[in-house]
Amino acid sequence: MKADLHIHTKYSGIGGYWKLKFPDSIEEPRNIMKYAKKKDLSVIAITDHNTIRGGLETKKFEKEFGIDVVVGSEIITKDGEIIGLYLNEEIPKHLSAEETIEKIHEQGGLAVAPHPYSPICSALGDKIFKLNLDGVEVFNAYHRDGIINNFTLKKIKQNFSSTHNHSKSFTYIGGSDAHIARMVGNAYTIFKGDSSEELYHAIIKGETFFWGSSTPLLDIILWSYNIVYASEKELIKSIILKNPTLNMKLNTKLLAIIGGITYLSTPLPILAGLFGNYYLKYKAKHEVREHQILYHEV
Repeated sequence: MKADLHIHTKYSGIGGYWKLKFPDSIEEPRNIMKYAKKKDLSVIAITDHNTIRGGLETKKFEKEFGIDVVVGSEIITKDGEIIGLYLNEEIPKHLSAEETIEKIHEQGGLAVAPHPYSPICSALGDKIFKLNLDGVEVFNAYHRDGIINNFTLKKIKQNFSSTHNHSKSFTYIGGSDAHIARMVGNAYTIFKGDSSEELYHAIIKGETFFWGSSTPLLDIILWSYNIVYASEKELIKSIILKNPTLNMKLNTKLLAIIGGITYLSTPLPILAGLFGNYYLKYKAKHEVREHQILYHEV
């Protein structure tokens, strides 16, 4: 059966690029489950940034949709992001990677390295070979450059084929890194069984594989459109209701609203999507080139 082990909901918090701040996701847990059902997934993991709240909320819909939900979190550490699966307590952010993995294991959870060589996300890089990880995400659908996922798999195979390396091999994980519901299931982990418990044991035993396809560019464009649209509504609401929780001056809010309207009413979402696609590929090529140079020097 199939499990998508990297999904974000509206609880993923605020992110940003180039000093622009906006929600990482605005997706409702119930809508996530609806699309998971459409994609024939038997298990999903909700891995919001630095919180398990999204997983706990989504778990309430298990019986309605007949899909097991793994409570997880994508935790920022001093060394890069780590996904904790099968969690029941929050893991503090900004610890070392070793401390984070230890706290995940103390709960009986599993530690996975997401997009370890990502050029746009906080990634562990070669440190994955020094950590007590339970799995590595070797296929991330959101990284649609066609370079980084292949490089990750190649690096892992090279490392463990070395006659001088006697470390345990990694369990292969696939995840969509979905930020809107329609991205769910674009990539997934294959395992024997159909429950979260069977998936747990499959990961421990290294009996999983990955599959799927890259997230379509249209989905990325829709994500940015939805994020700006939701941000516009919140800004307008904060002015009308005089909401003090949005710590922005009125002039700044008005400028942000004008900018948002311009973005939504012009081809800018499409242009931003095309530019983002080009930028990701450029960064991926640069990342691979840098790692190959370092590897050669060693």
